[in-house]
Amino acid sequence: MFKFKATLVRWGVLSAMLSGWTFSALSAPSIVTYCVNPSWVPYEMVRNGAHVGISADYLTVIGELAGVQFKLVETDSWQQSLEFVQTGKCMVLPMVTQSSVYRSFLTFSAPYFATPNVLVSESYDVMYHGIDGLSHQLVAVDKNSHLAEYLARYYPDIRLQLMNSEAEAVRELARGNVDVMAGALLSINSEMNRMNLHDMAITGYVEPVHLLRLGVNKAHADLIPLLNSAIDGIPEATSVAIYKRWNNVKSHSEQDFRLGILVVFCGGILLATLIWRKNLIRRCKSEMRQKQEEMENLQTVLLEKNRMLEFLSSHDTSTNLYNRNFMLHRAEDEVSRFNRFHTAASLILFDFTSQSARQINSKPVINEDGIKELAKICLSCVREVDIAGRWSSEQIIILCPQTPISASKILADRLKEAVETHQREDIRDLPFSIGLAALQEGETFADWYERASQALYLARRQHGGKVMIAET
Repeated sequence: MFKFKATLVRWGVLSAMLSGWTFSALSAPSIVTYCVNPSWVPYEMVRNGAHVGISADYLTVIGELAGVQFKLVETDSWQQSLEFVQTGKCMVLPMVTQSSVYRSFLTFSAPYFATPNVLVSESYDVMYHGIDGLSHQLVAVDKNSHLAEYLARYYPDIRLQLMNSEAEAVRELARGNVDVMAGALLSINSEMNRMNLHDMAITGYVEPVHLLRLGVNKAHADLIPLLNSAIDGIPEATSVAIYKRWNNVKSHSEQDFRLGILVVFCGGILLATLIWRKNLIRRCKSEMRQKQEEMENLQTVLLEKNRMLEFLSSHDTSTNLYNRNFMLHRAEDEVSRFNRFHTAASLILFDFTSQSARQINSKPVINEDGIKELAKICLSCVREVDIAGRWSSEQIIILCPQTPISASKILADRLKEAVETHQREDIRDLPFSIGLAALQEGETFADWYERASQALYLARRQHGGKVMIAET
């Protein structure tokens, strides 16, 4: 009978939805597996193999709006449901709070249902103004709930009695083993009605309000945007209908009458809060989207500008080689590295002006277009670890980190051959010279460059096209 009533409830929800909404036809909705707390009445439970309760009604609505099919994976307890979702046996927990414990393996949707926490005791004469109103009382609370984690963290002086479930906490209160119990309003009320307990009363309201969400295994986090879109589209009338259906407060005596008043009052506040929140989000969503797009555009422009400035500050604008200032800093770094680790380093000076040309006039023997071609030749000959830069209008410098002079000589010969066999005649006929020097102990960059310049001078005196190594 219970399963039949739950089926009628779901058909009623779907009929109300279809009367006011228009759905897009989905040819093959995907299947999303989920696990529930099998005994958290009335929020969610399993009866005769069927999932019923508040979360079941919401999953029906969300599934229709999101175009997915939810499939229940049965478990024996809440702890087993947590294990299943962690190991991937199910993908979703439909009704959880966003606690620090769950964040390690779940990602969360937007909240779709809110429920208050209350204090329950057998004394009708005392009303507690929240947790701060408790002093010496022993408080029973479900150890698996977010409320237990919250109280232990923010109210360490409160005397807590941790229970396996809210039902066990109600029983302990009825036996007189604890003074007060704290938990979710609807589940406590259902348990007291089931046990036919008429001598208990709600005597306080406790923060925080539970904002219940869908918890999704992080491996399936791509479901969150789809689920959030569906949650955002749930009509207020549907939320109110589900709440009324499962708010089974019954008045048995004076304390139950007060319980009903508190339920109505708290429910009204929560519904008003949810309505206000949803309207506020809708009003702000378009403005935030526009601002976000503007920020992204500005960030893109700024990033490009920064990249351009960084490039211009370290490169020669004509050849795109590194400039003199950048090469000077890198060479100083290499000298410092050599002094610490004694790793080999070599310096290559490539000069494309002959000695005779220098004596006749100071003008270069090749134009800027030719210099650009020489820069391309250098870049094609050097290795990835080598650093090539334009040292002056007539000279290119190549820094070879962690490279002995013999390996640098091979690179210089490869550069010489590339110039002499180039397809352009003006490049082949270019008078050039190459000088090499290995970094030695105790040298500064100025000393190192001076010895490479002396080798370059010797190569130039032999009428160009030569590669000379500086003496050690």
